[in-house]
Amino acid sequence: MEDDELVTLITSLEKFAAERPESYKLRVALLAILGYAYLLFVVLVLLAIVAVILFYARLNWVVLKILWIPLVIVGIVLRSLWITLPEPDGAELRRDRAPALFDLIHEVTTKLNGPKIHHVLVTGDFNAAVVQIPQFGMFGWLNNYLVVGLPFLRAFTPAEFRAVLAHEVGHLSGKHGRFFGWIYRVRQSWDEVLTRVHYERHYASFLFEPFLKWYAPYLSAYSFVLARAQERHADEYSVELAGRDIAAVTMARSEVKGRKLTDDFWPSFFRQSKEQSKVPRDPFEQMLSGVGQQIGPVNAQKWFFEALSVPTGYADTHPALADRLAAIGYAKDSPEVAGLLDEVVKADEQKESAAAYYLRDLPEDFLPRQNRLLREQLAHAWSQSHEHNNEAKKQLAKLEEQATQRSLTVDEQWRRVTLLSQVQDDNAAIPLLQTMVLEHPEHAGAHFALGAILLDQQNVEGVKCLEKAIELGPNIASDASMRLSGFYFQQGNKELAETFRQRAAEYFKQEQRLREQAVHFSPDDKFLPHELSEVVLKEIQAQLQKVRGLSEAFLVRKVLEGSNRVYVLAVLAGYSWNEGISDKHLEPLFTDLSQVTGFPSPLVTLPLDIVHGDLIPKFKAVRGASIYKRD
Repeated sequence: MEDDELVTLITSLEKFAAERPESYKLRVALLAILGYAYLLFVVLVLLAIVAVILFYARLNWVVLKILWIPLVIVGIVLRSLWITLPEPDGAELRRDRAPALFDLIHEVTTKLNGPKIHHVLVTGDFNAAVVQIPQFGMFGWLNNYLVVGLPFLRAFTPAEFRAVLAHEVGHLSGKHGRFFGWIYRVRQSWDEVLTRVHYERHYASFLFEPFLKWYAPYLSAYSFVLARAQERHADEYSVELAGRDIAAVTMARSEVKGRKLTDDFWPSFFRQSKEQSKVPRDPFEQMLSGVGQQIGPVNAQKWFFEALSVPTGYADTHPALADRLAAIGYAKDSPEVAGLLDEVVKADEQKESAAAYYLRDLPEDFLPRQNRLLREQLAHAWSQSHEHNNEAKKQLAKLEEQATQRSLTVDEQWRRVTLLSQVQDDNAAIPLLQTMVLEHPEHAGAHFALGAILLDQQNVEGVKCLEKAIELGPNIASDASMRLSGFYFQQGNKELAETFRQRAAEYFKQEQRLREQAVHFSPDDKFLPHELSEVVLKEIQAQLQKVRGLSEAFLVRKVLEGSNRVYVLAVLAGYSWNEGISDKHLEPLFTDLSQVTGFPSPLVTLPLDIVHGDLIPKFKAVRGASIYKRD
């Protein structure tokens, strides 16, 4: 079943579940039972074959060998039913190390009529979950694990973590019936069975795979609707136990704190690779410190409203933030939702974390072990970042030398600004940016970069730069407006902050429409020359020579509605050797392409080996479009 077909099925099932909830639950239950019934049917058929052979044939070595085959297959089927689900990773906590946490667990499970928590594990992840592991594979009594990441505990207040725990326990609560909990476990168990059958590929797979190929999409679709309903019920339990306001703030802060890690901490952490060739010895402890730091009103405002703009999709059973808030009484686009931002910022200013409140101490060797694991995980990316920074220093030095000999082109000046920000920091680029906006007043990127840096310094001159960037660059208007909104929010001017936020939302919708045009191609599309300078083009071509498996590359500008344009990098793969196999290896090719610097933006990469090979003649007809061709 294709993804589009699956989404269509889920959509129709959501409507059916809303109109006839009891009939829908019956269908889900019967579908879940069908999976077990099929496995039982296979066992009974095989045992019947054995019985028939024993009844009609005389025992000898040949018969025994024949009997051995169905008996082995029966064993394989039974083994699939008793498949061992892996226990979650983590260091186990005892009551003496976290008495307040164990008291909280007892309170929440009692009030929500939830299952007993048998094990509490602390990990290095930014997450919290309750996991159930049956003792005998898909059957038997259950061992329940609360798995909570120390960074997660460090990020939230005690009251917020209480709301999170109520949500997680709510998934398996018996307060409103245990049917949801059973389906939740069946979904997890079948996911594991499907994974094992796919990867083990034993000789009895033919008994499973035809059925599972049909069964898996339907189980996924039917249980998806129920799983999403479970998420809404879990939010209701969170509201019931922690209160509506705390639950809403926790939902919002979960999104914002996640962005704090991805958009703020990790880029800042990797800046150390400019000078250090090896990962620091304490990356996990640095992460703990980073996630516990205040976000600040500007980023909080930006990330909160960006999260609100994300629609609910079908890649995850969790509804989007806006829908989760609406379900507990915060209507979309209402003043109440906008007012929630104030509470998010206030909560961020609280000093006591859930980690400090609920944990007395950590298991021995926990921090050193997490530091070691994270160092190993980051080693390759760190090495690449260090090499990338060294290459940036060389390119910057080359441009600096050329600047003493001649006037740099606008592309070279912009490249120089980008490299200087990477090699040093954004503040170092201010003089170059000020020169650029004077010499090239139509360069939207320069106005945006200068305005963003100045606003970070609380310099009101940045407002003019960003307003000019909005005028010049529709593709950056949304981000510029959101930065202005955050600036005014921090200044206490909520009226202007809301005005620019609404503008940002409108610009974002326009950008989405343009983005859809940019990534969808047809024979009617029009393309223009890229118009890059010869110097910039040669730097790009030198990097393309090192891309594994690249056969040919075209660079053009695609004309969108109005006067908007987007750059298109269309590539053809050639045969290359990878792990002893000669083939068109697209994954390493695109990994290398992602490291190439100097391409203009916005840029869309088009793999011609996969789609739209019919556009090759159009690209070849554009002057200078072919920027690389392997000899």
